[in-house]
Amino acid sequence: MFSPFQQHLGTNYAPSVEEVEEIKRILEFSELSKEIHDIDIEITQLHKRLHLLQERRSRVGDFLDQHRALVSPARRISQDVLEEIFLACLPADRNPCITATEAPLLLTHICRSWRSIAQSLPQLWSAIHIVIPTLRPRIFVPESIGYESRKNSLQHKLQQLQVAVTSGSKDLARAHYLYL
Repeated sequence: MFSPFQQHLGTNYAPSVEEVEEIKRILEFSELSKEIHDIDIEITQLHKRLHLLQERRSRVGDFLDQHRALVSPARRISQDVLEEIFLACLPADRNPCITATEAPLLLTHICRSWRSIAQSLPQLWSAIHIVIPTLRPRIFVPESIGYESRKNSLQHKLQQLQVAVTSGSKDLARAHYLYL
């Protein structure tokens, strides 16, 4: 495309009044606007085509992945070997926590057969660390109340409730204080 203002494009050149009128005629030229419109339509069609191709690729990829999974070597591992692997997943230096990011609970989230194996393996569940959260008091006392008044109000509202946690025959006798 040729422009009579080619040498001034991309510069700080200030056109004269006559040149401004000529530049406006170039900008209003309907053929160029129509060409931009046609290009936009073509881009939209290409985006739609690209989207359809991406969906098709995803379906074909899913199909292949599902069939690859069928021939995965992990599917042919015997139950007794899986049990040994599961036991090896337990932490050696502490009891495992009940969390979905760590064995044994993590192993129950892989697939139905692994869940069944993990649940039927008592050694996985024989020692588990259970975290009991500590509750902290949350009492609202307005700032406008004086110190003595706040102190009396706080003392009046606090009540201790002792909870003894027992496990089997062992009394852990661990007290937790809950403030009401």
